[in-house]
Amino acid sequence: MKPFLSLSLFSALSLLTVSAHAQTGNQSDRQMIAHAHWLNAEQARPATPLDTATLQAVPDLTKTAGQYHDLCGTRVTPKIQPLDVGGDLGPLTAIIEEDPACFGGDGARYTLLDRTRHIVWQNSAAAIAILESRHDGVHDLSFGGPGPKTPVWSWSAASHAYQLHVVIDTE
Repeated sequence: MKPFLSLSLFSALSLLTVSAHAQTGNQSDRQMIAHAHWLNAEQARPATPLDTATLQAVPDLTKTAGQYHDLCGTRVTPKIQPLDVGGDLGPLTAIIEEDPACFGGDGARYTLLDRTRHIVWQNSAAAIAILESRHDGVHDLSFGGPGPKTPVWSWSAASHAYQLHVVIDTE
């Protein structure tokens, strides 16, 4: 799978503040991405009734008549993927909503929740990788899909959220 860039409006504006060097990355950045272990919805488990409280923390994911619907109103089966990012942040829960019609080429939306169910990252993506690099003691993450650009997101303890750190050109 070739990672690619998928950004919300906020993330796109953040990208404008990234330096020219950061936008292309360097050889070690490209190697880190090339050797990353990518996780996607296939490795996640379907949500169960025990996950109801966790799923309620995801905006635009609604439950009616026992079925979940994404922000486009499409019936989805949310999936759960635990992620250990280390540091003070510890384990995260990735909620994955698969709907290519809603989320485009990415095919899914990922919402990352901390142990208090606070959203630390949310956007569309095809896969996620926990990288070796760290910021504030927490592993960096990359979200990918088709295309030559791979964003790397770094943990910011000050804002208690992942922030766009660098965009790697993998070609």
